[in-house]
Formats: sequence, structure tokens, C-alpha cells
Amino acid sequence: MQSLIYNAAAGNTHTNSFTANRHRQKHNRSRPLRNRAAERSLLAWAEAHKLILMKSGFAACVVFFALTATYGVIAGGHLQIIRKLVVDATNGLAVSAGFEVKTVEINGRENMKEADISAALEAGEGLSVFAFDTGRALKKIEESGWVREAMVSRVLPSRIVVDLTEREPFALWREGGKLAAIDDNGMVLGLVERAAFPTLPVLSGPGAAAPGKDIVQALNTHAELSVLVIGIERIVGRRWDLVLESGMRVKLPAVNFEEALANLGQVAAQNPGVFYEISEMDFRSPAQFTLKLKDNSPEARKEFLLRLSNTADG
Repeated sequence: MQSLIYNAAAGNTHTNSFTANRHRQKHNRSRPLRNRAAERSLLAWAEAHKLILMKSGFAACVVFFALTATYGVIAGGHLQIIRKLVVDATNGLAVSAGFEVKTVEINGRENMKEADISAALEAGEGLSVFAFDTGRALKKIEESGWVREAMVSRVLPSRIVVDLTEREPFALWREGGKLAAIDDNGMVLGLVERAAFPTLPVLSGPGAAAPGKDIVQALNTHAELSVLVIGIERIVGRRWDLVLESGMRVKLPAVNFEEALANLGQVAAQNPGVFYEISEMDFRSPAQFTLKLKDNSPEARKEFLLRLSNTADG
């Protein structure tokens, strides 16, 4: 019994060992089979998709060479050359098709020079309306002080239209031997000739443009006086001198010059001839004013004061 049990147990032990060995052998045989099956499947897939793989490879080559060429163009500085060639070719086709710029229409121009507008547009011969750069032209036109607002547009097949709204000249400013028109804020509009604006007052002196609005507006309230003034000079950035056509110089105070202008306006309205006898009137002192006659002899002073008194009584 003990031996049988032992043999049975030994048999069982042998049987279990044999079974395990068979499993290992079966597993070892199955692994190469699966690998071979996978390889056959991959080859079959590749064979079935051979055309796709070939096209993908070709596309990858094209992309690679395109990127290489692009890098070469950029690194070599040829991008602008290629771009110009494309633009020129496109422009040539448009011109051949009848879209060449032939007419430039300018609306609203009063004082801005037409030559300055033409230079800003750069619409030369052989340019198509499509190649014409409206944004660049507008930017250049708006650089002019005369222009408050502007619009540049294309009208097919061959017309460029420029619409302008100009700033109004308020006065003229003489500085450094040059004469410029300014607006009421003191902004320089452009260089001008005096003959083009004979009725505008002329300011002069460093920094005269910005504060000029106050003196010009105050002077305009005295029409009889303003027509006699040929120059308004800024003195040391603080006050104004008036120069009349008679040659008389009027020195105004730094503040509250309106009262002095009122007195001068009254004389200009009643007896403007006396201004031709005076070389200078000084209103800088608020308590009194002084004057200098061109003829400073006692007889001339006496006669002048008599006429001035009669004017005041009248």
C-alpha cells in the first residue's frame, strides 16, 4: 500500500512534469508561428497599399525639396526678386487686358499742389489698377499738412480717384526766410507764396504759430485796424508787436492786449492818417502809453497833439 501510494504519487508527479513539458514545447512552437503570421500580414498589407506608399514617398520628397528650395531662396535673399517677377508678370497681363491706369481724378483740392499728389500716387505708365497700391498712396497723401481727410480708390477699368478734405489756412507764418500757411491750431500746412493769400495776416518769430490764434482773432474784431496791419511779430515768446503799412510799430503788453487794440481801432476808424506820422506806440505799461513821432521837432509834436485831441473829441 505504501509503495503503491508512493508509485501512484510518483506517477502523478511524473505525469504532471510531462504535462508541463508538453505545454512549454507547444508554446515555443506557437511563437514562431505567430511571428511568421505577422510578417506575412505586414507584407500583404504593404503589397496591397504599395501605390499609396509610393505616392506618400513621392509627396515627402516633393515637400523636402520644396522646403529646401524655399530655405535657399530666403537665405540667398532672392525672395524679393521672385516676388517682383510674379508681380510684374501679373501687372503685364492686367495691362494687356485693358486695366492700365489712364486717368487720375482729384476732388476737393484747393491749396495742395497737384504735383505733390502725383508724386504720392506714383501712377506711372504701364501700371495696372490692380497693381496700384491704394494704401501706400493714401499714407503719402496724408503726410501733407493740407490734408485733413483723404480717400484713394480704384474705378475699373482704368481710373484712380482721390477725394480730399483740406484744412483751412488761418494765417501765414514767416520763419527762417520761409513763408508757410498754418491753421487755427498753429499746424503748418505747407510752404506758400504771399501772393496766393494776400488777405491773411502774417505772423513771424520763433514759436509764433501756436499762440497766433488769440492775437489774430482779437485783431479781426477791429476791421479798420486789421487791414492796416502787415505783420504780427512774436517777441521773446511772451508778447506781440504789430507792424502797420505806414511803418509804425505797436508794442503790445504780454497780457490784456485787447484794450490797446480797442484804442488803436478807434483811431484807425476816425483818423488813420496819424499813423503815418508815428514811428512807434508802446502799450507795454498798463498805466500809460508812449509814442514816438517820425518828425520829433517841437512844432510837429504840437501839431500832432492838436489833431489827436480833435480826433478824441470827435
